[in-house]
Amino acid sequence: MDVVVTDGFTGNILLKTTEGVAKMMSGMIKKSLMKSLKTKIGALLVKDGLKEMKKAMDADEIGGTAFLGISKPVIKAHGSSKANAIFAAIRQAKVFSESGFTDAVKENIDLLKIDSAEG
Repeated sequence: MDVVVTDGFTGNILLKTTEGVAKMMSGMIKKSLMKSLKTKIGALLVKDGLKEMKKAMDADEIGGTAFLGISKPVIKAHGSSKANAIFAAIRQAKVFSESGFTDAVKENIDLLKIDSAEG
């Protein structure tokens, strides 16, 4: 699992940029795979793998992500989420709340504090 820690503004810029690059590259790959008979045959051979990768990167499949640093789980979904994305976000909230993550943060928060006298 990869984690990015950022403020909301910078995080949104990163997210939107990543989404844009992924969409652009997806279009370029599709165009390249439809160029000739040879590349179309290659496309058929990698079709299942590409579908799996697309599904893994689909915001509607993921649903949302947790906001950390709060006392209760909050899942942030994409602004344009449709019904299946909201369902996935609810699933994320269930998994996150059952994980015990928030309780673990509460129990260990003192380990993260910096003594201001130390600089």
